[in-house]
This record gives sequence, structure tokens and C-alpha cells, in this order.
Amino acid sequence: MSEMSSFLNVIQSGIKLDYPVPISVTDNFPNHYTNYGEITYSIKKNDYGVNFTYLSTGGRLAYSDYSGAIAYNLNANAYRIGAVYRNFFFQTNERQDKNLSLFAEISPAITINNITSDGYYQTPSGHNEIDKKHLVESKSTGFSVTPYMGIQWNIVKALGVNLGLGYNAEISGKSSEMRDAKTDWSGLRVGLGLNYKLTP
Repeated sequence: MSEMSSFLNVIQSGIKLDYPVPISVTDNFPNHYTNYGEITYSIKKNDYGVNFTYLSTGGRLAYSDYSGAIAYNLNANAYRIGAVYRNFFFQTNERQDKNLSLFAEISPAITINNITSDGYYQTPSGHNEIDKKHLVESKSTGFSVTPYMGIQWNIVKALGVNLGLGYNAEISGKSSEMRDAKTDWSGLRVGLGLNYKLTP
């Protein structure tokens, strides 16, 4: 998110021209939790399917003193829709209800980005919205691929717990509304989840 951080600094400079207070960066697109789900079909030691991820982070500018306060939020949200192929290359107790597996997977995807912003300033005379020229609303599309490896423990035949590590490599789309700044979700992915298998 380095380009988004730089864009936030540009917005900060513009706000300082209109509102002469030492507004500073208080949140700078920190690491984030993601919400992930998938539906797969299993054939022997392979899974094939689709997945969905919701990502969210943001930056914030703020300042306050005895005379009032000012704050600005730049919000980044994205929906990642992809395919997934997973191979269980090692298993203990094959064909048993309880077993331990090692797996590797690859997931190409499309990422739909949505950037929004809001801001206000508070003075003794009341609460006011920040000037609209500082507000941003932008949409863009990127592409990504995520290699991932992990371990899965089937507690019972249909229910398992998995833990994994991967990296999301993003080819980000540019946005003219943000001076061609990119929304880049590239980074390390650590996952912990549950899986439930429907069996005939």
C-alpha cells in the first residue's frame, strides 16, 4: 500500500493549505484481517473450486486541540474473486476419518477495488463536513495470484482445521481519480480456518 500512503500525504498537504493546522497521519494502511470463503469439489487428492475474499484497510489524518478538531479518513476495500486448485501431496491414515495432510495450492483472481473518503472539522460554532474537493471516490480492477501451502487436520470425516502460509502477488489497476495511484494488496498471507466436506 505504499502508493496509497503517498497519496494520503498529497491529501494531507492539500488539507493543510485550506485548514492551517498541523494535521498528521494517525493510521497509515495497517496490516488487515481478511474474510475468506471457498467452495471446492474434491477428486482423489485434488480440490478444484472458487473462492471469495473481502479485504479492508485505510489511512487517517487527524488533529485536535482546545479550539476544535479535524479528521479525514481514506478507506480502501476490495472484493477478490478467484479460482483455486489444491493438491494434498502427503497424507497420514489415508481413507480414514481422522488424518493429517500437507497441501499446496494456487489461486488466480480478479480484485475489485473501492476507495472512499470522508472528513469533518469541529469548531466552537459546530460540526462541519470537510470541503468536497478533498474527498475521493474511486473504483479500479486488479489481478492477482496467490501460491499457498499448509497443513490440514481432519477432526472427523467431514470437519477439518487448516493452517497455511502464502503470498498474494497483485497486478494493480490505476485510478485517474487518485493521480494513477495503485491499490496494491500484495503481501504475506497467514490463514487459519475450518473446512466442512459434504459427503454422500
